[in-house]
Amino acid sequence: MTRPTLRHALAGLQAGVPGAIVMVLWVMAVSLFNRHSIWRVPNLFGTTFYGPEAYRGGFSMASASGLALILVIYGCLGAIWGIGFGEQRRAFLLVIGALTGLAVYFVFFRLIWNHFNPALALYAPTRALQVGHILWGMMLARSPKYAARLAPQLATPWST
Repeated sequence: MTRPTLRHALAGLQAGVPGAIVMVLWVMAVSLFNRHSIWRVPNLFGTTFYGPEAYRGGFSMASASGLALILVIYGCLGAIWGIGFGEQRRAFLLVIGALTGLAVYFVFFRLIWNHFNPALALYAPTRALQVGHILWGMMLARSPKYAARLAPQLATPWST
């Protein structure tokens, strides 16, 4: 097993941010299917910065802030995943990722958000976000491939 490096953190970040985008797109699609605004969840995350009045139907600065918050949180968690799993190519890494995504959902929506933004935990679409977190976790399973791809690029000195 190799020791964790910056390359592994970058690979996890490279997997975590697209995973967060997939999660947001999933939640937006479910909102559209349920005849809600697609900005429902980003605005809900935006209430962390703008208060309860940010929870509305249309796009606003709260939506952009909510999207940014999602990308930062789940990108950083992806970097932690990359450090933790490095270049391991386990057969069940996809399942481990899905379970990790579900565990992250429960930690955030049962513990953390209850203290920092109770409205987020209360009004969030539970099932859609659970599936979204599973999809995010499954995307994390790609980080060992990204780490292997980054190895030759980080090993060579930069050319001028």
